[in-house]
Amino acid sequence: MILVTGSTGTFGSAVLNKLQERKIENREVSRDIFDWNKPETFESILKGIEKVFLIAPPNFIDFDKKVEVFINEAKKSNVKFILFSSLYGADKTQENSFGKTERIVSECGINYTIVRPNFIFQNFITYDIEAIKNGKIYLPTKNSKTAYIDVNDVAIASCTILENPENHLSKEYTLTGSESLSHEQFAEIFSNILGKEVINIAPSNDEYKDTLLSYNLPQELVNFMGYLYSAIEAGNFTNTTNDYELVTGKKPITAKEFMELNRSEFI
Repeated sequence: MILVTGSTGTFGSAVLNKLQERKIENREVSRDIFDWNKPETFESILKGIEKVFLIAPPNFIDFDKKVEVFINEAKKSNVKFILFSSLYGADKTQENSFGKTERIVSECGINYTIVRPNFIFQNFITYDIEAIKNGKIYLPTKNSKTAYIDVNDVAIASCTILENPENHLSKEYTLTGSESLSHEQFAEIFSNILGKEVINIAPSNDEYKDTLLSYNLPQELVNFMGYLYSAIEAGNFTNTTNDYELVTGKKPITAKEFMELNRSEFI
């Protein structure tokens, strides 16, 4: 039995869907059942679980402490394998919660694999759809490039690992698309696919965060998104890898393919 944490979120729901497509036995836990702030619920949730797809709690700050409590309970429950979905570049620092959690997972004594997805194309739908509908990309990245990947490709890689973890024990995979593009290039692709002009506007990071706050997004999420886009601007999300193909034997979908598949979302 595979436990999927965060099963109502973007990553967790994609993994859950792919597991169900493959008819792999799983247990989903939504936030009304699984509360990171209520560790007394962990024991019952982990009962009968052999493998865990672990996604970070949704508060972004100091979540490693909560994950450590969960993993200690997983050890008591004889969980055999943990797949932790981390963050692109988290291996470069131990100062944030992603890096700290990677260390906790790798040192806990349970077999593990870590995946580090780059930015996902679905962020354009989740955070930027209204701007794109109005003919612009509004992100504080200047001319820096990002190797975006589709969340469904992340899910395919994750399910491949969960299905046969013995092939991936103690391995770490950085999951990216096959191309690294600037948002100026994304604007050109959107223009071609949508049949209307989409321009790239690069606000300052503070201007971008103020815009997110005007949409009533939580301050913690706004700060986290600002941090991520400042890392993009610094060129930290540029590099591509072949890890997705190494895990799945397939090529990740391209930006053009993503936009063609999701064109109706942006009309």
